[in-house]
Amino acid sequence: MNKPAQNSQSISLLNKTSDSVRLSDFLTEYVKTFELSDETYNDLRLVAEEAFINIASYAYTEKDNQPVVIELSNTSDEINITFSDTGIAFDPLTDPAECKESDDHCEGGMGIQIITSLTDRQTYNRVGQSNVFTVTKHYTKQKNNEK
Repeated sequence: MNKPAQNSQSISLLNKTSDSVRLSDFLTEYVKTFELSDETYNDLRLVAEEAFINIASYAYTEKDNQPVVIELSNTSDEINITFSDTGIAFDPLTDPAECKESDDHCEGGMGIQIITSLTDRQTYNRVGQSNVFTVTKHYTKQKNNEK
């Protein structure tokens, strides 16, 4: 039931946790005309930050200045956030119980629990040398009396 995107924009960040501020600004600018409820906006912001921080912290063995591309797209009732990186192949949707003890990515697993609880759909694909992780959140426009 994928609907064609009505709009999309992307940004390339570096795998530095400090770039999460740029991501937050990018997301805020993108959704400002959507009339989202505060709850929906805050969910999107938390999900984007959580996913980005995990990628910045764990995706690359060489930590400095590696790219992370974030694409925001939407339909009339969904917002998609797609994260792409060329780091270590890792499916964040893997059940933490299936992880090996030596796998640094699988520590805790609380971040993905937050992401899955605040979004409606999540997908992961390895495309060539890239991890592509997409989260989707349904939304309805905020009514004028809710502002």
